[in-house]
Amino acid sequence: MPLLSHGLRFAIAAYLLAALTLFMVQDRMLLPSTPSAPDLRTVPHAGASIDLLQVRDQFAGYVVTPAGREPRGTVMVYHGNEESADTKLPLADVFVRDGYRIVIVEYPGHGRRPGERTMKAALAASREALAATIAQWRGPLYLVGESLGAGMAAQVVKGNEAALAGVVLITPWDSLADVAAEKYPIFPIRWMLHDGFDSVAAVSHYDGPLVIVGAQLDTLIPVVHARRFANEHERARFMLLPTADHDDWFGVMTQADWRQVLQWMHAG
Repeated sequence: MPLLSHGLRFAIAAYLLAALTLFMVQDRMLLPSTPSAPDLRTVPHAGASIDLLQVRDQFAGYVVTPAGREPRGTVMVYHGNEESADTKLPLADVFVRDGYRIVIVEYPGHGRRPGERTMKAALAASREALAATIAQWRGPLYLVGESLGAGMAAQVVKGNEAALAGVVLITPWDSLADVAAEKYPIFPIRWMLHDGFDSVAAVSHYDGPLVIVGAQLDTLIPVVHARRFANEHERARFMLLPTADHDDWFGVMTQADWRQVLQWMHAG
């Protein structure tokens, strides 16, 4: 019995230590360091000019503007984790070719932006970038977010519904809490998360075009979460990429897929 009692105490202590560690390092797990990439202003890029996005006189991302034409509107891009604004020019080009100005949002502690790399800071930066964009430019405004960025984009919809002409969420979670609970079923994850980042709730009052893109082979955020998200919103359009996983979805998207997305957004 003493040996059993000792073993039980050890198991409980180990469990509590693991739970505490998860609680303390969740931001680092969700927001790992980003690889270095060249400043977008140094990248040769025909057909568009690239400038800095400034928020409160600080670097907050990039603005990509089609050359020689007045932009039809603005598309804000929110990138995923292990990425930076410096890596999102290919995605920006999809919309530049259709005549849109692109605002690529950077989060603190990512890429060239200094600051604390936390979910709270990323969300605050995401909201500030939207407010700055609304204040600076007129015309239709669209949000495009992938993975973590889909979570950020969904959160900034809340309270800004009337300002948005369309929203595209790619490989999204329905809620971060739901995904985390699947991955760590032995822990009370819903109580441990600083924020459950419930995307379904965040866009529940948005009645504009909403496009959700899911990757069938996604193992990081299984496609069931994207499907559930789409099913929970009566105006959502769902696009399934049957051969894509979480990381290669962009290479799988065809021109026809993008045309469909733009049509659903009423942006084509």
